[in-house]
Amino acid sequence: MLDRAVNPPEVSIILPTQGVRASLPGALRSALAQDFASFEVVVADDSIDAVGWTSQEKFALLLADPRVRVVPFHQGRGCAKAKNAGLRAARGQWVCYLDDDNEYYPDKVSAQYALAQQTGSPVVLCGLEIRVKSRRRLRQVDARAFSGDALLLEAVADTNVLFHRREAAPLWDEALGTMDDACFFQALIACHALASVPNVPRPLAVYHAHSGERANRVWQRVYRGHRRLLVRWSRRYDGPARRILLLRMLVAFGKFRPGGWCRLLRLGAELMRAGGWREWRVVANAVGVKLPLVQRWMVT
Repeated sequence: MLDRAVNPPEVSIILPTQGVRASLPGALRSALAQDFASFEVVVADDSIDAVGWTSQEKFALLLADPRVRVVPFHQGRGCAKAKNAGLRAARGQWVCYLDDDNEYYPDKVSAQYALAQQTGSPVVLCGLEIRVKSRRRLRQVDARAFSGDALLLEAVADTNVLFHRREAAPLWDEALGTMDDACFFQALIACHALASVPNVPRPLAVYHAHSGERANRVWQRVYRGHRRLLVRWSRRYDGPARRILLLRMLVAFGKFRPGGWCRLLRLGAELMRAGGWREWRVVANAVGVKLPLVQRWMVT
């Protein structure tokens, strides 16, 4: 068996979990199914019970794989803290992340690694497939790179599409319950002084939208995350881009609060004037979330 202390893997896949989601085995299997030759899966176990899910029989074969390392964290204090625990334990030169309710395509790691080697970029993105019940939507499949204000407004910096060098990487913002991935992406850009980030223009990760508790459905967290992105990370971008981001923040803030329809519609109109018709999804999502009749079809 490969001695990882002497021959560390090229890529570390960090998978934070509390071991409670039924989707966890599928996420783990998709990570282990990668067609890349040299990788490890760092499972940041953020469960409260130190002898909980890892002792269950259904996980025995998956966790016995020599490419899997379980990092006991056991704090139950959120994804960002668990991802930092995984990042500190990672041995690969490159790092990517997988939420325990999502999945990778089999060539996710190999495709992003190849693009990183080809371009020399320390950060690479990829396309994302969003599944809502029987519906399927693709994001980030039309651009081979993002630069300028597009890094703030157009790049989808979802946790599952990020791929970056581990060396000198910033840590995740542990104070945030949502938008931590967008803020981490901006921290990577600032850390490496990047003017452009390449993208694999096809879906390599699957995001499963589901019901139940989610951090991005709590308006206080939504507001805090957007505000951090706006105040701390948007200064390097042009004024019009920052205004669009502010309006997006206010619309996102308003969609979870009761009432306030007039204000929400006014802000939505301002957002579309500032950013054009491409902002219609943000407005339509906000309206849909506030309407219980269509809420079950919305990706929030």
